Amino acid sequence: MADQNIPDDSLPEALIDELKRRDEAPDAITSRVDRTLAAAARAHFGEPRRAAWHRPGAWAAAAASAVLAVGLATSYLPDRDGGPVYADIDGSGRIDIADVLALAREGVAQAELDTFARRVVALDRDGTP
Repeated sequence: MADQNIPDDSLPEALIDELKRRDEAPDAITSRVDRTLAAAARAHFGEPRRAAWHRPGAWAAAAASAVLAVGLATSYLPDRDGGPVYADIDGSGRIDIADVLALAREGVAQAELDTFARRVVALDRDGTP
C-alpha cells in the first residue's frame, strides 16, 4: 500500500500540514557538536586497551625468554663429541636402560647405544658382558 500514490486532496489538511512540517531537513551537526560527542564517547568508553603483545618491549621479552629456554635446553644435552655418553638422560635420578632408549630417540650411533646398554646391564659394572 505504500507504493500507491494518494492525491493530496483526499488527505485531511491537518495531516498534510504535519507531514510537511516533519519533512524539513534535519539540523546540521557542526564540528563543535561532533567534537563534544566524540569527547563524551571517549570519556564514557575510555581509550582502547592495547593487547599485551602490543606493549613496548613485549616482543623483546618474549625473544629473550625463547633464547634463554633454548640455551638451557641445549646445555643439558649429552656431549656427543666426547664419545659414548653414560649419564642420566631421562632425568630419573639413576642411570638405567631408559637412558639408553632416550639416547636412541636422539639418534645416537648404534655402537654407542650397544656399549651404553652393556654397561648399564652388566653385573660387574666394568662394561664387559
